[in-house]
Amino acid sequence: MNLIELKPYQKVFLSRGFLIVIAIFLIFLAVKNWKQVKDKVNKFFTESAHPLNLAVFRIVIFATLIYFVGFYKFANISTIVWYSQIPKQLQFLPGNLGWLFEYLPLNPETARITGILFLIFCFTGAIGLFSRTSALLVTVLGFYVLGIPQLWGKVNHYNHLLWFPAILAVSRCGDFFSVDAAIAAWKRSDKGIVEPPGLSRIYALPLRFVWLLIGVNYFFPGFWKIWRAGYVWFWSDNLAFHMYRKWFELDGWSPLFRLDRYPLLYRTSALWTVVWELAFIFLLFLPRWRPFAVLMGLVFHNMTQLFMRISFWTLQICYVAFFDWYEIFHRLGCWVFPEPMYVIYNENQFDRRTIASIKVFDIFRRITYVDALDNKKLQDFGLVELKSNALLKDIHTVVGKKSWQGFSAYRALSRRILILWLLLPLMYLLPIGDRLYQKISDYSTSNIVNKPLISSTTINYKSGKKANIKLIMTVGILFLFLSIYYNIKLEPRAWPFSSYPTFSKMQGPQQSFIEVNPINSSGETIPFNQDVIIKRLSAPRFNSMVKKLIRTEYSDEERNKRLAAFWQVLARSDSRLKEANLVRFYRVRYWLSPEKQKENPIRRELYYELKL
Repeated sequence: MNLIELKPYQKVFLSRGFLIVIAIFLIFLAVKNWKQVKDKVNKFFTESAHPLNLAVFRIVIFATLIYFVGFYKFANISTIVWYSQIPKQLQFLPGNLGWLFEYLPLNPETARITGILFLIFCFTGAIGLFSRTSALLVTVLGFYVLGIPQLWGKVNHYNHLLWFPAILAVSRCGDFFSVDAAIAAWKRSDKGIVEPPGLSRIYALPLRFVWLLIGVNYFFPGFWKIWRAGYVWFWSDNLAFHMYRKWFELDGWSPLFRLDRYPLLYRTSALWTVVWELAFIFLLFLPRWRPFAVLMGLVFHNMTQLFMRISFWTLQICYVAFFDWYEIFHRLGCWVFPEPMYVIYNENQFDRRTIASIKVFDIFRRITYVDALDNKKLQDFGLVELKSNALLKDIHTVVGKKSWQGFSAYRALSRRILILWLLLPLMYLLPIGDRLYQKISDYSTSNIVNKPLISSTTINYKSGKKANIKLIMTVGILFLFLSIYYNIKLEPRAWPFSSYPTFSKMQGPQQSFIEVNPINSSGETIPFNQDVIIKRLSAPRFNSMVKKLIRTEYSDEERNKRLAAFWQVLARSDSRLKEANLVRFYRVRYWLSPEKQKENPIRRELYYELKL
């Protein structure tokens, strides 16, 4: 008997057996090389990173949430308010914490106010104003705001947009490139500290848990594909049928390149998808292979967007967590600003505070800051030609043979600080800039700070560090446990933790969809434009809700009440539907292949009849 002759259940068992053998082999290798594995894991969780990496992730996450709730068509405030008006009979509370919505107010006014507050705290989180408090409030409000669309028949999988602010809330995400960082630097400068925080484990650890949560959400879809369908999932026409279904839902759209016409190519692609999903989380522990795993992740998502219009953009954008922005911006700075800049500042209070604050925004690292009293550094950098009296009075900026003094020095300095580019036009147009700086400088010179500068290697940023690491570990491990638990449980309809789409079920060449047929008192069919309601609900959610409403465990009376409430919602979107006194729901079976759609429908049968 060859593989082709095996029955479906035999193919599944064969694949499961192979998966178990591979797992046992990997466990054997891990036990045999326990010291190396332990070292890899220990290094993964103890490596240091610059606070800029965490700051970039903070900005991107909150900016994404602002776009998502402010502008994205399926989750913006107006859509959330629309969802909040749907009758309670249509609620299908998601698993885990979804039961809380039984006790939370659900009305348009509360949804609108909460949504606006959510956006405000996303903005303060993005700019780093009360960073951790903002992240905590975004998490709390986000459970409600992002959860409202999840109550109506289908859970959309953007749960990670709630997990990551929660991780930021327990991390030191505002220590760099933030309003909080500038305020802290201003205060530190009075103690003789002008250096910002440097490399530390405390900035790497939150991002490590972000990596692992993403990895878990890839691993289990790959696992369930093999466990439920076996190797037939990838070595058959299954992927082609999955593409056909998606094209059908997109009103017959198809990509420019028809991958479905090349069986070897799409089967190999399906095989590679499963291998990559299973391997991704393990490759994260191997620094040499990590960039490859991330690259393949971006390729995977963009290929699904290209061939199926599934971008999963809210997860793709979280890939910023995988990049070392500290090094990336420095290399970019070396390219944009090939010649080094030297800033010589004196001991007056204003300049010291300003330089300390500017340093937390210096992402290009193409500026060398020199204390005017540090003669050794002045000699090392060839700056001894500058007049010492002038150095003690005003700040100086030097690039090559060019130098600037006073307010002009700040203008030159601002060209290399990204955040200050917004102020550059004002700094050139402001006529009183030089005079204002001179008055501040004269006053500050009389208040020289007689405290020695403290180098970055001797700064103690460890206050509360151990407690903070324990908190990050606690939250990170808890989130990992819950994510793994619900992925093992295969629970996709839960909030805020659930299994992500696995596509593990085998897709056939045909598929049934719900068709709604409203009829008026004259017996005429009322044109029903499903697109109007789909703009709010989306096609999968619309079909899911109808199927749930008609399911057999309801009594006829309960079913009719729910369907009548559903029809009222539809009638609000299209006034013609108010004329209906009878609604027939049909289950219609279609060919999915574009070449066979002219034969549709294959079969059309009455699913349910509702009298209004």
